[in-house]
Amino acid sequence: MNGYLIAIILVIAFWAAVYILDKKGILAKHHMSAWGPFVMWRTSRGRDLIDKLSRPHRFWNAYSLVSKGIVAVIMFGMTALLLWEATLVSSIPAESAPGVDMIPGIPGINPVIPLWYGILGLVVAVVIHEFAHGILTRVHGMGVKSLGIVWMVIPMGAFTEPDEEALEKTTRRKRTAVYAVGPGTNIIAALIFAVLFSSVALGSVAPAYDAPMAATIYEDSPGDIAGIPVGAQIISINGEDVPINGYPDVNAPDPNTPVTVKYYYNGEIFEKEVISGVILTTTEKGLPSGDAGLKPGMMIYSINGEIIRNETDFKTVMSSLEIGETVPIVAYSYNAETGTYEVAEDVTEITPMSKIDYYKSRGTSTNGVEDMAFLGVNTAYLGMVVKDPQALIDSMAHPFAGDDSVDDYFHSFLTYVTLPLTGYQPFPASLVDVYEPQGIFSGMSSNSFWIMANCFYWLFWINLMLGLTNALPAIPLDGGYIFRDWLDSLVQKVRKKMPDKERTQFVDSVTWVFALMILFLILWQLIGPRI
Repeated sequence: MNGYLIAIILVIAFWAAVYILDKKGILAKHHMSAWGPFVMWRTSRGRDLIDKLSRPHRFWNAYSLVSKGIVAVIMFGMTALLLWEATLVSSIPAESAPGVDMIPGIPGINPVIPLWYGILGLVVAVVIHEFAHGILTRVHGMGVKSLGIVWMVIPMGAFTEPDEEALEKTTRRKRTAVYAVGPGTNIIAALIFAVLFSSVALGSVAPAYDAPMAATIYEDSPGDIAGIPVGAQIISINGEDVPINGYPDVNAPDPNTPVTVKYYYNGEIFEKEVISGVILTTTEKGLPSGDAGLKPGMMIYSINGEIIRNETDFKTVMSSLEIGETVPIVAYSYNAETGTYEVAEDVTEITPMSKIDYYKSRGTSTNGVEDMAFLGVNTAYLGMVVKDPQALIDSMAHPFAGDDSVDDYFHSFLTYVTLPLTGYQPFPASLVDVYEPQGIFSGMSSNSFWIMANCFYWLFWINLMLGLTNALPAIPLDGGYIFRDWLDSLVQKVRKKMPDKERTQFVDSVTWVFALMILFLILWQLIGPRI
């Protein structure tokens, strides 16, 4: 039975059981209550632990100041980011726009978040978020009515129930401290888990072989037809070792000639016979490649009489061509029936365009771009895109290495956060055996090591997302209540003679306007591209 169908059946059965038990009063007898499909179990036992944790008042007062600073920066930054993204919505094609399932950060619903790593991250993030609220509540002398766990088949999180009346009557400084430590703690926890993932875990692995790794293998390419798997480390081609950065310069024979590829995969050495040649991975209509009849999957034999044996040959030939000058081209296409590459009779000549003109037509910056002949293609020898396995790990272990500007740091941060979208979190099973744990993790198997590393990353990711979301100036999020108190304080200082009732009404109105604006900006990313 499909896993998602089982999950749906379990949720429906749980919801039905909750409804029946709530109606019969059984939940209430055990200090539980129903909240939609969720069960909230309350207890006072955790209050002693919160009291003990809250005793170093000086530390927690300083901690709350740091949290306020974190929330203030995030509140401004996230609002500015949402406003900036709103200006880009009109340029996003409907098919590229995020779906409704991308909005909730719930494992099993959001397709980006893996179920079990997501549940672990969500439970930990919510528990430390709520405990932080409870600790600051006690630091400032307010009561905590109860603590509890939220269930929906499995534990989904925790909550702290403060004395709402005392929280409302206390000073703005104390109240904002209570609200700020929740998202502030999530952000601090995210930084800690990022260090554990990058510096501690990924800083302790090394490639099994000092050889380039097949990161992408295009369908129906020579590498794919020969059965070389993603994650294979290419040791040699026709008996000649392939250096880490030497794949583009491999000493290859003429195109459409078989070569022997030796590679390491899953702890074993393999050899496969592969048809040699530079394969087109992309072409585009309206560009020289499309106009010439070239298609993805074709093998380039020669351009202007120059034989293309490897990717360096292709770049060398391109640099020698004149823009706008029509030259002969020979290409092969794969015949699935015969299992051979045959001359593509309809491809005979091609007219390169200016690379600068291409960039300008796409509205892309031409700074630092050298003008040269451009065909509008991407290529890969054997149809395989290879990477330095150590460079791949280094990009995650040291994400900000070499950055020297705000723009660099911002792009590196986005790359790190979007690892799930690029297929590197959870770490691909096909690449697990490429690396061997070292140092303190040397006794672990590769599978166990990567489960641990993945846990660190998702604890970082969920804590970050929970912290960023809760810092938004939108009630009922923590940031909304903080924004209301900060706005109230500002209005009181600027309009000292304004009556309390009038000030409260004004502040509440502005707070709700901001909340609705934030909601609109989020929904606009779904609706805008589809209008």
